[in-house]
Amino acid sequence: MTQNTCGMITVTDRKNIELTGIRAVESFDEYTITLSVSCGTLTVEGEGLCIVVLDLDKGKVSASGTVNAVYYSDTAASVKKGMLSRMFGKRT
Repeated sequence: MTQNTCGMITVTDRKNIELTGIRAVESFDEYTITLSVSCGTLTVEGEGLCIVVLDLDKGKVSASGTVNAVYYSDTAASVKKGMLSRMFGKRT
């Protein structure tokens, strides 16, 4: 049985986040960064998010801002969202 690695996440003081194992940046704005990883989709939610380092050759992304949540979703289970959902997101 082969284990599929999803990379590594390091959050420092909820102000900086470093991610490895990144394949692509799907979308980003100051509230949400959506990344493609080997095991699906990784989403970072927060406020004032800004991508500081982007090195897709090495699969690394660093961002600053306030990190509120980080979560994975399976690629197979992902459903394409409509334009309004992507624009306004699911902020509560």
